[in-house]
Amino acid sequence: MEDAGSAQVINTVTTNRRKHRVRIALSVDFDAVSAHLGTGKHPDNNMSDYSQGIFAGKIGALRLLRLFKKLGLADKMTWFIPGHSMETFPAEVKQIVESGCEIGLHGYSHEGAYQMTEEQESDVLRKCIDLATNLTGKKPIGYRAPLYQIRETTISLLEKNGFEY
Repeated sequence: MEDAGSAQVINTVTTNRRKHRVRIALSVDFDAVSAHLGTGKHPDNNMSDYSQGIFAGKIGALRLLRLFKKLGLADKMTWFIPGHSMETFPAEVKQIVESGCEIGLHGYSHEGAYQMTEEQESDVLRKCIDLATNLTGKKPIGYRAPLYQIRETTISLLEKNGFEY
């Protein structure tokens, strides 16, 4: 009897299982040159480092965009773009925006939260909100902190400016 009861319970559990869908968040940090201006600034940086950033902005980002389009993913992604990249590579950023993806903020020159005062952090966020809004026609709702550095003031500023994540 115990075996029959156990089998019935197991059968009930297996037949009531829901099929789970795998969900993946795809995103790109379009740091380009900005990575060497803020958190990556170092006295040993040389022209090769900056050249890599220019290549990323002019060539690499568009290669990624073509790949994402080919795979049918371009409009399902988020590109986190520093303000410096928006201003330095406007034609490339325009193509990214036109792909239908979401644009999230990623600082201006990849500066870390601890490199700035609260007022500076607010000024950088406001400038980048304006840049992204002008590019996309809508205010950004996503933010990825450069070098993942956030502090309580960062969270307060994001909430105050209507960010969702």
